[in-house]
Amino acid sequence: MSLSCAIETCKRKSRALCHCCNKNLCPDHLKEHVDLINSRMNPLADEINTLDNQLSLLNVDEVIDKCRLKLDKWRHESHATVDRFYEEKCQELQQRCVEKVGEKRKKIHQLKLKTNELIQEQEATHDDICSLKATINDIKRDVNQYEENGIVVDVDPLIINQNLVSIEQWTSNELDISTLSSPYRTVACSKDNPPTMTSNNHFLLIDQYPNLCLYDKQLTLLKEYPWEYDPIPDMCWSSTLNSFIIITNKNGVFLMNENLTSLECIQTIEKKQWLSCTCSDSTLFLTTNESGSNIFQFNLLSSFQFMKQWKSPQSCNSNEFINNIAYNNETLALIIENRTNDKKRIELRSSSTFDQLWSTTFNASYHYEHWINRVCALKYNEWLVIDYGDSRLFYVSKDGQVKANRSYKPRINNAVLFGTNILVIKTLDNVNCYRI
Repeated sequence: MSLSCAIETCKRKSRALCHCCNKNLCPDHLKEHVDLINSRMNPLADEINTLDNQLSLLNVDEVIDKCRLKLDKWRHESHATVDRFYEEKCQELQQRCVEKVGEKRKKIHQLKLKTNELIQEQEATHDDICSLKATINDIKRDVNQYEENGIVVDVDPLIINQNLVSIEQWTSNELDISTLSSPYRTVACSKDNPPTMTSNNHFLLIDQYPNLCLYDKQLTLLKEYPWEYDPIPDMCWSSTLNSFIIITNKNGVFLMNENLTSLECIQTIEKKQWLSCTCSDSTLFLTTNESGSNIFQFNLLSSFQFMKQWKSPQSCNSNEFINNIAYNNETLALIIENRTNDKKRIELRSSSTFDQLWSTTFNASYHYEHWINRVCALKYNEWLVIDYGDSRLFYVSKDGQVKANRSYKPRINNAVLFGTNILVIKTLDNVNCYRI
């Protein structure tokens, strides 16, 4: 029995099955279908030729010069650090030399007093003469040695750690989460600590209640800041303001500088039950901790003035929560949880228009706890989804495909990209650093 053409307005019988779209078509519509597909090839060929021309005209030397600016800045700052250290040691050397001379002057003064006393009393003995001579010889040797050699200055060679500067390798190798190598550094933490952490190119900030702890790339603790406000559900780094942004459930949103020396509450942002935050170069995005979560947008360049609000159903459905939000390269990744059917998904949207670019559902167990699913931006516009409930990692490509997933023990509750080549994974027991 012959089938009708799949085109609703066509009454003719089908004569062929189009394998690319799995539709039965009549000869005329099959030809139209083939012509339409072929017509779409020419623009693609033109786009490829445009890219080829762009690459041919690319001035590699200009790209290199642009990248070298970062190396030049690092060299200048490193030289400044060495110069400061040199000046400190020069001052220390001057102080030690003056102290040395003062010590010898004091000994000579005491020697003079003793000699004058013996001369006046005319009671010097042979032992006194021997003792004075020995003391004079000791002081003479010290003065001569000091005059000739100064004081001891031990100088060790400056050893440069190759990991101080990391240059990206142009490779198609992907992050293999199935075989994460052993962490090169680990810091223990309490099971009661919240999962919150964030980073910039230099420092890692971790909420180790009751302190905020600042670490370098070797996970050396640099500073602790006592946190006196309510719990921190999330925080992020603003390169524009060169500061950390910290959100709370009740006390509002705070701005803290890179060295943890100043903290201020942002008065232009209303106190709400904030749950997640992220930054672009010009904008702060905040989500609320409620069903049908709202997304608020604030201007970083204008004292955090309110810009826009997205409500349900534009932000998410009324029975859904936005667990986490993350910005990368003009896009926003949202982790959305439907507590009616226990389904979770990651959506990628344009940060300017909020249009959905893609959406991917992943299997994750529902756990009603304050530790939630999170998303971490990776290199090459890819993403890492952290499923706290099942303690799993989902590696998502830039087009929304789940490329890999794996379990992680002990239970994982957060992950951040530290700089460009360090993945920091936080569990209930510790913080692990991996080079990727």
